[in-house]
Amino acid sequence: MNESKESFKNGDLQNTTAVIQSAFKDKNTLYYMEMGEVQRLQGPTQIPNSTQSLLAADQLVSRWEITTSDKLRRSFSGASSYVLSEGFSSEYEPKPYEVSFLSQTLALNHLSQGRWNDAMVEAKKMAQREKVIEELIQSKVAAVSKVEREQQTSPSTQGATSRVENINGYPINLLDDEDTRSLKNSYQNAGAYYLSGFIHESQGEASLAAPGYRLAIELRPQANFFKTSIAKLDSNIANQGKKSFADTLIIIDTGYMPKIIPYQISQTFNIGGNSKLITLTFPVIEKSNERFRPTMVQLGDKMANPELVANIDAMARKNLRDELPAYVLRASSRALVSLAAQYTADRAAQQAANRNQNNQNSGSAALIGAIAGMIVGYGLQSINVTDVRHWSTLPAQTYMARMGLPIGPTVLKYTLPSGVTASQTVNLVGGYNVVYIRMFRNRATVLTSNDPAALPSKTPIAVVPAATNPIPAQPVSILPATIESKPAEGAFAGFMKLLGGFQDAKPEELAPTATSPAPAVVASPTVTPVQTAPAASVPASSPNPTPNANPASGNIEGGAKPYEPPNLLNSLQQLFN
Repeated sequence: MNESKESFKNGDLQNTTAVIQSAFKDKNTLYYMEMGEVQRLQGPTQIPNSTQSLLAADQLVSRWEITTSDKLRRSFSGASSYVLSEGFSSEYEPKPYEVSFLSQTLALNHLSQGRWNDAMVEAKKMAQREKVIEELIQSKVAAVSKVEREQQTSPSTQGATSRVENINGYPINLLDDEDTRSLKNSYQNAGAYYLSGFIHESQGEASLAAPGYRLAIELRPQANFFKTSIAKLDSNIANQGKKSFADTLIIIDTGYMPKIIPYQISQTFNIGGNSKLITLTFPVIEKSNERFRPTMVQLGDKMANPELVANIDAMARKNLRDELPAYVLRASSRALVSLAAQYTADRAAQQAANRNQNNQNSGSAALIGAIAGMIVGYGLQSINVTDVRHWSTLPAQTYMARMGLPIGPTVLKYTLPSGVTASQTVNLVGGYNVVYIRMFRNRATVLTSNDPAALPSKTPIAVVPAATNPIPAQPVSILPATIESKPAEGAFAGFMKLLGGFQDAKPEELAPTATSPAPAVVASPTVTPVQTAPAASVPASSPNPTPNANPASGNIEGGAKPYEPPNLLNSLQQLFN
């Protein structure tokens, strides 16, 4: 995905789509978010396909939400074990700001298809999920503190730390800029809350619109039109039927999410009175080098004044800053456990050599020394695994403006980051409108609410003959059944298996793996905003179409196993042979 950055920045969405399809072995939450975002930017005819992909991601996020809520309710030990877990698997745990942006993006898709009620559902869902996210973050903070205290009571892990400041060489300045420090948290998006208020206002729901506007003001008090909207809310709703103009919200996404990369740092730890140098790996977010503030956006003869409402770049940095204590504690704990195991094995080798005065068993001593090296190698492999995946096609900043405009065709003009001025005609209807602009370096994608081109194509519905023995209808899911995968073992568990294997080495039995038939993969058409392919067909009888059992963007493979280090026992057997 990092290799596709340049193509995406240039607006080459066909190549970006091809990279997404080839890069993801497992069609997980991240795959569907990446695919859904790129599909919608290919133009209005791809909105149905994009909605399918995003709904697939949304269903996986719902499962994550339920699982997370259940873990938090059951016991505090679950959060503690999470802190010291591997932190990487084929599944993808969405970042807090990504959950918020998923709801916002789905809402914009529904608006493009004229489904304002569905967009309102997404706005409500966003607020509900934030409660789970807040509880999860608080639980993680408490768990890190508890685990760190416990580590200090063990002689082998007394040097463990959760403070990134104790890791020499980590570029903490990348996570400590003014924009990041000004954020209340990493998951509440002022732009998404204002959009929520705007959607509720359009439906005449003043009691639901007001909280959205107020929270947007709280999160981004610098945005002047936020305050105007709350002041005029009651009069706007009272006079909705009398409006003779197009009340238009303009949303402009610019910039690109910086890469998150693995960053190796050499750190010294003391064990057995000796200093040992060990290499740790942490996620690092790169410095942003392409930011653009839209200065000229004009509709008809009126100039817009876009204001910054969401800094997603800063939200990503804030999230990583919040997660670092767990990363640091996990890495330092594993390093100390690995070094302690090596120290114990080294002492055993030395004692064996001392007992053998005739040096007849030097081979055994050497073997024990080799085993010690394998132990530390096994542990270091766990330490040097870090999950740097992220929703890479998100914008870096979101700007908004709200204007009253004439109803009907209106010429939209805007200046791109390259300095080129582009223009096209948008059609505005009476009442409420949303005009969305995604700016790339030298081009842009423009989407409008209530766009006829974004509606699914109408095709005849195939009549299925009734079965002789009807089967009770079951809810249809766009994803295969959930299969619980075995979590990756930590380094310490591997050591215990190894020590037990010395006494009575037995081949490990392979646990049967549950499998689930995956839906057939249907290739999504990939087009540019200028030239688009026909949209995927959806039954015409449904005013609010739902995704079918086979999302056009791909499938989720059942029974995917998380990352597991190489089997240490097999390596030992090869060594003995």
